[in-house]
Amino acid sequence: MYRRIMVMALGVACGGGGGGETRDGSPGPHDGTIVTPDPCDVAPACPVAPALVRGGGLRTIDRCAFPLTPDDVGETDFRAAIAALPPQLSRVGMQDIAGDLNRVAVRVTSAQLPGDPPGFQRAYAWQAGDESVAYWIPQGISGSFDANPDGLVAGRKLVLVSWYYSREADSGSLVEKGVRIAIADVTDPADVRYRFALLVEPFLDAGRASFRSVPVHAGGLAWIGDRLYVPITGSGFRVFDLSQILRIDGLEDRIGYDATTDRYHAHSYAYAIPEIARYTSTGACSPRFSFVALDRSSSPASLISGEYDAASIAGRLYRWPLAADGMLARTDRGRVIADGAWFESESHVQGALARDATFWLTSSRPAGTGGELVRTALDTPSVTLGWSDSPEDLALDPQAMTVWSVTEGLDARYLFEVALGSID
Repeated sequence: MYRRIMVMALGVACGGGGGGETRDGSPGPHDGTIVTPDPCDVAPACPVAPALVRGGGLRTIDRCAFPLTPDDVGETDFRAAIAALPPQLSRVGMQDIAGDLNRVAVRVTSAQLPGDPPGFQRAYAWQAGDESVAYWIPQGISGSFDANPDGLVAGRKLVLVSWYYSREADSGSLVEKGVRIAIADVTDPADVRYRFALLVEPFLDAGRASFRSVPVHAGGLAWIGDRLYVPITGSGFRVFDLSQILRIDGLEDRIGYDATTDRYHAHSYAYAIPEIARYTSTGACSPRFSFVALDRSSSPASLISGEYDAASIAGRLYRWPLAADGMLARTDRGRVIADGAWFESESHVQGALARDATFWLTSSRPAGTGGELVRTALDTPSVTLGWSDSPEDLALDPQAMTVWSVTEGLDARYLFEVALGSID
């Protein structure tokens, strides 16, 4: 019912569609991928923001203005490169890394967490070196509660947090190290341990399989089955394969194959997560992809992505439908069309969640004052709640009915969980 209401609100220009095959009855491009009639015959003009009022709620705009195109050639190349990597790089899954964690998080109290998030459940600081390192900065969050219906991996509850590398903050560095993912086991609140793995882009070079770092901001994460979605600010999404994580045989601070040592390296990390697919914005309206989260309450399940905008309240929010195989659903023109698009009517938005007809947005406005959590809906005045300073992404744990978030401040980086009922 919720999806029907939201689609009707989009207006006649975009129409609708359904079904699991192309118009000629042939299967979709991936097993399980929904292929629907393309609802957007004509590319509309880029939406112009009306007279928005902060706190005025979401305002519908034309979803047809923001198509994404899957990179099928790139996906074929990624798969070929991964297959060509030698057996010395053993392939492991998340359950293997969960049994090989090497860092310890520090539990903190609500009084130690800057700000005042409602429904506080628990919070953690990272190990001392990770709290204080200036050139690795936490951003996105997801977890096994997104990945699997029971919320677990081999009986463990895992939380993932993306950290992007700032070369400018790493004095003397000449390389871009990209993004590392903290894999934290939060099953036992009294004993939270974690380990980092590096995101990598596999490629073939003169027949030699190798990989390079992925220098993006990684402002959000969505873990679906064995796929990890990472938003790319100016272009779309990259998707990484959590079923073929590479156990690296070299531990030097370099990347890819090194002929001198005849080993592979991932900037000293023991594990690397390879890219498997990519979706790129092909419209003229320049959407930004600052964060992403999974919404299983929509039908079909979807990704919620949106834009950080410090200069106005005209940042945009998008809903991208998912297929049964965890990939984005395609139309019969080979595109991905959003199920909905809205102006946020808020500024400094760092993360978003949706459940039924309610959305939550984290905002870092104004800096240094504890941040905000905005509860909003379509054409409905929003409610502003307390949150934590320097807030980033959001993730919903539907099994525990809680929400997880992460903050980015140097020496004030926290992973915390609140009760959904306290913010709903």
